[in-house]
Amino acid sequence: MSDRAPEKVRLIPDEWHIERVGRLSDGRLFWVVGQLDPAGGATKDFVCTFVFSADGQLVEHSIELVGVRGAYPAGSGENAMSRHLKALGEHIITDIWVRLFSVESNETMFGLIPRQTGDGEWRVEFLPGNTLSFYAPWDAGEYDT
Repeated sequence: MSDRAPEKVRLIPDEWHIERVGRLSDGRLFWVVGQLDPAGGATKDFVCTFVFSADGQLVEHSIELVGVRGAYPAGSGENAMSRHLKALGEHIITDIWVRLFSVESNETMFGLIPRQTGDGEWRVEFLPGNTLSFYAPWDAGEYDT
């Protein structure tokens, strides 16, 4: 068991929750992902693009509010996801290592945030919705939803 949070988390493309992650033609890294914010009684859905330097430091982000769940037209989330991917230009899907980060958008904190559990284990949670929770060994890219 580690006595501190990891500096980086490995994101490995899969067919479930980490489908759009990889490298841009200029060597930077990217992660395009959906996220939700359940605060305030109405769940809001977002599409997020995070761009990282080659060493995994967040350098850019774009967070688009799709809308309140159930109140936006069907296909809005998929359309937003397509726009975000297209805006990246040429890219390849591959695993990447990224540093933990947090940014504020739409009056909400987004990011990969470390948290120590009651039994002393470290987790890195994708917030605000805690939709992904990464855990050691960090090089395995393992997560819970």
